[in-house]
Amino acid sequence: MQPPKLGFIDSLRGFAALYVLAFHFSLITTPMAVAPRWLAPFTGFGGSGVTLFFVVSAFTLCLSTDSRKRDESTPLLNYFIRRFFRIAPLFYVWIIAYIVRDIFVFNTVHSPAEIARSVFFVLNLFPGREQGFVWASWTIGVEMLFYVFFPVLFKCAGNLGKATALFLFSLLLRAIWRAALPHMIADLGLVETYYNFSLLHHLPTFLFGIVVYRISRLIDVDKAKLYGIGEMFVSAGIAGIWAVAYGLIGFGGFDGLTVEAAIYGLLLIGLAIKSPVIIVNRISRFYGRISYSVYLSHATTLFLMSKVFAFIYAHVSYVTAAYLVSIAIGLAVVTSISELTYRFIETPGNALGKSLIQFLQRRKSSSAIA
Repeated sequence: MQPPKLGFIDSLRGFAALYVLAFHFSLITTPMAVAPRWLAPFTGFGGSGVTLFFVVSAFTLCLSTDSRKRDESTPLLNYFIRRFFRIAPLFYVWIIAYIVRDIFVFNTVHSPAEIARSVFFVLNLFPGREQGFVWASWTIGVEMLFYVFFPVLFKCAGNLGKATALFLFSLLLRAIWRAALPHMIADLGLVETYYNFSLLHHLPTFLFGIVVYRISRLIDVDKAKLYGIGEMFVSAGIAGIWAVAYGLIGFGGFDGLTVEAAIYGLLLIGLAIKSPVIIVNRISRFYGRISYSVYLSHATTLFLMSKVFAFIYAHVSYVTAAYLVSIAIGLAVVTSISELTYRFIETPGNALGKSLIQFLQRRKSSSAIA
């Protein structure tokens, strides 16, 4: 398969961000804005949107690394610059926003050490502190650590066989990590929490994204379209989401993240072959573009809107109607904020990274000429 257009990737990012938002909506509002019973299992599975983020992230990194490695004289340096300026500017703005929020809303002052752990993206290295004070920022701690190791992992996973072997090894490494943690951390209550949010717990998910990329490179798209392989994989992925969410199939002896990664991997490959407009469209791609902003803005925005949702639930008799109206209003506000932060923080941040790369390239060229 030739490198596919990024429309389906944007759409998957958008779905992941909105799914996480739906998952947090009931959990983060006070009083709880409960989902209707018929929808609650689906929204309750929304935490798996993080798994989708990780699979898509690894897939996209592979795609961009392959496409750029022949065109740049310093690909590794450029890679780290891009990753930093992709994540840091917006995250730093939200760090400041949370410091201010927590002073005035929760009467809490964060210590310099606590702030430094977030600023330097080392949350995942401190058991008990891995979640950070910026809500949902644990994923950034995991993601940034993965970025550090990705160039080596990508080189080791140079083909499908090697990528699969590396994925299987990561499953063994995760099992060893799980068994070793109780002997490393005295507080047994902390063990489970730290394990759930640790890089080694999620490493197989990232590596499965690399496996999916290697599989996609071997697919003959024209033949796959002829036999409806894209539609088959997309249908299997969607069916898998619903089946797990509603308890039609269980994880058995498998770690839940592994099952989620497999489901989303099927969906990703299917959309890479054939992207139905009902999934890949202007709206889903829009939310994909602002997905990082949505992810960072949704939690505190929905929390601060709790009184609005409580008013709606108090005056609308049917839970389904109250929930849909509430989440629509919440989504509208989150979308507005996210569009602004994307336009005025994310985009300039990315542009700053590109400018730095160009400056370093010009400087290197000048030095070579001199």
